[in-house]
Amino acid sequence: MNVNIANAARLLCSLQAKNVLVLGDVMLDRFVDGAVTRISPEAPVPILSQSRVRQMPGGAANVACNLAQMGLHVHLIGVCGDDEAGKSLHNELTKLPTIHFDLVTITGRPTSLKTRFRAGSQQILRVDDEVNSDIDAAAAEQFSKYALPAVQDADLVVLSDYAKGALPRLLVEKIIVHAKAKDKIIIADPKRADISVYSGVDLLTPNLAELQNTTDQILSSIEEIGQAATALAKEFGIGSILTTMSARGMMLSKADGTQFLDPASARDIFDVSGAGDTVVAMLASALVADADLEDAIRLANHAAGVAIGKSGTAVVAPGEVLAHLAGAPPPTDWPSIAMQCTNWRDAGQKIAFANGCFDLLHPGHIHLLREAAHNADRLVVGLNGDTSVKRLKGAGRPTQPAELRSAILAALPFVDAIAVFDEDTPFDLIATLQPDIIVKGGDYIADQVVGADIVAARGGRVLIISTLDGHATSKLITA
Repeated sequence: MNVNIANAARLLCSLQAKNVLVLGDVMLDRFVDGAVTRISPEAPVPILSQSRVRQMPGGAANVACNLAQMGLHVHLIGVCGDDEAGKSLHNELTKLPTIHFDLVTITGRPTSLKTRFRAGSQQILRVDDEVNSDIDAAAAEQFSKYALPAVQDADLVVLSDYAKGALPRLLVEKIIVHAKAKDKIIIADPKRADISVYSGVDLLTPNLAELQNTTDQILSSIEEIGQAATALAKEFGIGSILTTMSARGMMLSKADGTQFLDPASARDIFDVSGAGDTVVAMLASALVADADLEDAIRLANHAAGVAIGKSGTAVVAPGEVLAHLAGAPPPTDWPSIAMQCTNWRDAGQKIAFANGCFDLLHPGHIHLLREAAHNADRLVVGLNGDTSVKRLKGAGRPTQPAELRSAILAALPFVDAIAVFDEDTPFDLIATLQPDIIVKGGDYIADQVVGADIVAARGGRVLIISTLDGHATSKLITA
């Protein structure tokens, strides 16, 4: 099957009757957002003024959350401590009705907690509170009592091994033998250097650094990566190894020597936290729906492209994967853009707003929009609709309908959303979107700009950008 939108949609709609078992290292991901405006007088370190704290399931729990978002029934088994982080993780998982979870609680062992401190959209520090030693025999036995019966009801098994100790070698080997005897598909996401423990799995998903750590080699070229992965697959009886290579995409190497390279599909990289978990979840979703491996990889690549465009450890919905697959342009309807603006603000990002007719795009427009984008994290363009342009510019305008003008603007890499308005001014649009910065050309006075009072009330500002002399749409039309 070719991964087009129709085929992908059919595949994703077929998942609701499927069951996936996720075993491994569960974590709690915590994000502390704020702003840095000064350096501490006590030491040369930035002072973060905290504005918000968010937390979400991470590690194997994030894999489970992504699978649940795809519509699958998920059974998650992991290990946590009898502590505040463990209680928080339990509460977060309880919110998801399609996830059944069994957590082996170990008194005195901390729940793996990763706390990330961010100033605006920039991560400035990560603090890990965890231990990496293997769980003891009693905890491993309890884990096994949960896991082995659950294999029977699963259509696919995921081993999410972050090398935090939840999956000791003997336990992993026991689970693999049991799952293979039940003829279950097994995907393993490894963090340990010795991959012999995963012998017999159908698919192993190391990143490039992990593959190099396993082989003790520097692997520079695609050929070297493929050869190394193929050799490992043959040596340890692994069906296939999928090496994720960040901006270079994903490389599949089968034990029989077959190889497949799928380039990266990301359009906007914001936060890579948890992106690997999204890849594993999408692979599992596609394979459990009987997609072939290459198509599963293509879909996983698109899911990763969505994930790294989000803030924090984020889950990816089927509709987002389909939109990414289709190369969907930025949204144009006000409710969608308003929701997107809320998400950007929640992630600590500043939003710039610029408006105009943009009838014939010229260097002056490009200069204005590029400068606007440089002064914020996101740029929303307010585009005068056809009736609005006609009222403002006369009967012969616009020269191009709003659909074409919007499509041209969408092709600019620094434009994140386009909102069409038919009023004479963008006041209502600005009130709806609540941007942080309004950007206008050099012939405007800041306190006279429409919407200036709205952004000022939020602590925002008007930014006047000097214009490029000699560039105007009217001159192009009359030339």
